[in-house]
Amino acid sequence: MPAFSQGLEKALHQALTFANERHHEYATLEHLLLALIDDTEAAAVMRACNVDLDELKHTVLTYIDTELDNLV
Repeated sequence: MPAFSQGLEKALHQALTFANERHHEYATLEHLLLALIDDTEAAAVMRACNVDLDELKHTVLTYIDTELDNLV
């Protein structure tokens, strides 16, 4: 099995932390996206693609808190 980069491992752990903070049983792609928004390198790539990170973070958090509340 290929090893994950240190950055990817950190993002995966952060996604699990976000899920655990919300008492979600699973970490989803939305949790991972939230973690990547906070990752320096991933955020730089998103900014280079003209992504408004504040708006994206707000949208993802709203989605997680309203649509994924049944992951408890």
